[in-house]
Amino acid sequence: MRVLIGTGPLCGHFFPLVPLAWALRAAGHEVRVAAPGDFSPTVVAAGLPAAPTAEELPFVRFMFHDRSGAAVPPPAPGTDRATRLTHSGRGWGRLAAGTLDGTLDLVERWRPDLVVSEATEYAGQLAGAARGVPTVRVDWLSAMPEYRVGARAELAAELDALGLGDGLPEPTARLSLRPDPADGAAALRYVPYSGRAVQPDWALAPRERPRVCLTLGSMLPTIGRLDFPGRLAGLMDSLTGRGLEVVVAVDEGVARRWDPLPPGVRAAGWLPLELVAPACDVVIDHGGMGSTLTAAVHGVPQVVLPQTADQFANADWLADQGAGLALPPDAADTAEVADACTRLLDEPQWAKGGAALADRIAAQPSPAAVVPLLERLAR
Repeated sequence: MRVLIGTGPLCGHFFPLVPLAWALRAAGHEVRVAAPGDFSPTVVAAGLPAAPTAEELPFVRFMFHDRSGAAVPPPAPGTDRATRLTHSGRGWGRLAAGTLDGTLDLVERWRPDLVVSEATEYAGQLAGAARGVPTVRVDWLSAMPEYRVGARAELAAELDALGLGDGLPEPTARLSLRPDPADGAAALRYVPYSGRAVQPDWALAPRERPRVCLTLGSMLPTIGRLDFPGRLAGLMDSLTGRGLEVVVAVDEGVARRWDPLPPGVRAAGWLPLELVAPACDVVIDHGGMGSTLTAAVHGVPQVVLPQTADQFANADWLADQGAGLALPPDAADTAEVADACTRLLDEPQWAKGGAALADRIAAQPSPAAVVPLLERLAR
């Protein structure tokens, strides 16, 4: 069986697909990963064959600029969440428009038996539907229907040209990384993958005091409109001031701003969260799907500081599981974040909630167990 896997050019979108791609290859199937060419090094580093669908299409280009290259104004302050998500959905639609011709060409020449796409990768979904290839969409913790509304509006001309009508085609089947999938989706256990990883020595040593992992992902500190590096520095000071040891998982370029590291900060820079989270007592994160689920897999309680997109839904979901606290961005100053962290450390129910959620995730079908389902769907 030949399987084409489509992803947006971001690690947070691609990494959750890597264990499924490995499982397919281990079962003897051919796999290609379709993404813009500038993302190929990341795909290849994961041990997977890359199939470029455009020469170069970085995130800042398709998300913050229209097809002509003109800047797209962000939603006005106070705009409701659904409208903001629909606005972002148009950006994912522009990504699809930029990769659609390359994806169609790839489908016609390589002739895959199945197309698997992460939730915001629409070119593969369109190409599969247009050429009669079964498609599978891998949803995150939230299915993000608002994204589809925006993408559909952006892709109206492409949908018409392909004879697909005025709506995005529904996939043949859906997988969900959420451990309680709804609406007919099949469960797929989230297996953490952080890229090339080396186990830090300190992660295997006994902890002499409570350790907190602080991360706001790879995107927000580098392209966010707020002073995320400054905010991280303030959080480091607040947490170490309470006698906690802190590790900061952040882009190396941001970490270089803190040289030398403040007292009480063990490490800062790129860290493999799948190896670091088990060595921590609390994770403070932004609610990105990968960070949230990686900490949840290891049963670590979280303080979630959502900033954009699906992060709010992820934060609400985690809080509903009793595995962490969600703080709204307009109320989460450094003292409140530190107070929330202290609660998670001092009140036993949070560790119990995190362990219970980890057990529920572990009970979901593994990527290897999902392969037979995909085999049955193939044309």
